[in-house]
Parts: sequence; C-alpha cells; structure tokens
Amino acid sequence: MFFEAEGTSVRVVILDQALWADRQKVMDCIMRASASAGKVSRTYLALPKTAASVTDARIFQERGIGLFTYDQRNIEEALPARYFEVTNAFPHHVDDTTTSQLQNELRELRVEFAELEQAVQHLKEQLESSKEVFSPSRPAPAFTSRKQLPEVQVVASLPTFFAGNPWVEVLSRRGREEIGIVS
Repeated sequence: MFFEAEGTSVRVVILDQALWADRQKVMDCIMRASASAGKVSRTYLALPKTAASVTDARIFQERGIGLFTYDQRNIEEALPARYFEVTNAFPHHVDDTTTSQLQNELRELRVEFAELEQAVQHLKEQLESSKEVFSPSRPAPAFTSRKQLPEVQVVASLPTFFAGNPWVEVLSRRGREEIGIVS
C-alpha cells in the first residue's frame, strides 16, 4: 500500500497471517519493505501481533523500517519508521516524448495482437477442416480374424545338444504367443 499527502509518502507492506508460516514469503515481504526504505518518506511492515512477538525489531530499526502490529480489533505502531527526506520520488508528470513513445508501443502491440488473433483463427479453421477430412463417417470394424498357426512338431532326430532341452519348446512358441497378444 502506498500513501502520499502533503509531500510525505508512506509505503506499508502487509504480511498476512496466512503468509507467516512460509519463510520465503516472509523474506519477500521484508525485502520489498527494505527496497522502498529511502525511496519514500516512511516505510512500514505490518505484521500480525502473534508474528511480531517473535520478530527481531533491531533488523528493521537498522534499515529505518517501522513496524505496525495488528489483530482482529486494532492496529498499533510498534516501531516508528525513520523519516527519509525524499525529493520528487514519484514524479507526477511525464514528458511528452515518453508519452508518445508509450502510445506508439501500445499501438504496435495492438497491431501484433490483432495479427496473432487472425493467425489463431486461421489455425482453428485448419484444425476443424482436418478433423472433417480424417474422421470416418462410421467406425471401422474391429479386427477379429485369428489365424491359427500350425503346431510346431519337435523332430526326434535333433542334434544331441537339442535333445531333452526344454528351451527348444519355449522358443518354438515365442512367435505364436506374440501374435496372440496382438489380436
């Protein structure tokens, strides 16, 4: 939150109760508050009272950051923020060249956006037409033909290293089992 009145600007970074459990979110809030210290007249970090009780206020005091504590009923200034003299931290007027540059960029972005919309529309039309071409009007019949393979006979006159080898029968069934799985 940012407030400005009578030449004084105040930034308040609020740390919600739900965020207190996440250490990274707490550090992000502290870093945001620390980054604005010195760029505005006063910077505050607003913490739930339960969180403020375990916070080391010296860290904030060294950086000039104040602390607000809050609960269901009220808000209190637990640590006053250091006042920084800031001259024109946030300019109220922008020169005409910057405005015209921004307007030109916005115009270019709108043109690019319109081109992208047309491209997306064209791709949608192509996709719809390809669905019409490739989608069958009736479903294809299921493949039900099962061709019986002839039984492999183990020849009695095999070389001695084949005789009595159980792997011969296992290997002879290998091709037939794979066909059975496919169908």
